[in-house]
Amino acid sequence: MYTEKKYSYIEWIDAEEVHQQSKKYFSELSFIKAEQQFLNTLLQSFATIPIDEKQLGQIISFRKALAENERRLITIFKQVQKHMNQLEIMMDDTDQLEMEKAYVKTHQNLFKRVYKFLFDYRTIKEKGFAELSLILKTRKNKTAIGNPEYKLKTISHEN
Repeated sequence: MYTEKKYSYIEWIDAEEVHQQSKKYFSELSFIKAEQQFLNTLLQSFATIPIDEKQLGQIISFRKALAENERRLITIFKQVQKHMNQLEIMMDDTDQLEMEKAYVKTHQNLFKRVYKFLFDYRTIKEKGFAELSLILKTRKNKTAIGNPEYKLKTISHEN
């Protein structure tokens, strides 16, 4: 009895291509990690200028969005690191078709999540910068920086 075999086409990703993509995303996520530290410092600088409650709410909202994003960043950053460490499955000379297929599927799913993360992060940043810019524009004549009336009190330490 003759049985017909059915074959399906699987798009295969080259190990070098996977490695390059992984390095690219690892680099982008590393940059975002440093950028978030800068943004937190920037938001802290708003503590030195007088702002109203609405503006404070905007800053707090931006800070919360950044904190949530930072939690997501840590998780996805670790996943990309782990994924890069497992690349050996694709590069060894052993044919492990099922493991390699699973690795490629994981690669595709992980990088869909990375794209979504990057898009969400850019959206948060864009909205936050728009709010901060508006605050600075409305405060341009009212900031304490450069104001001759604004003086720091010095504390003398006597032993």
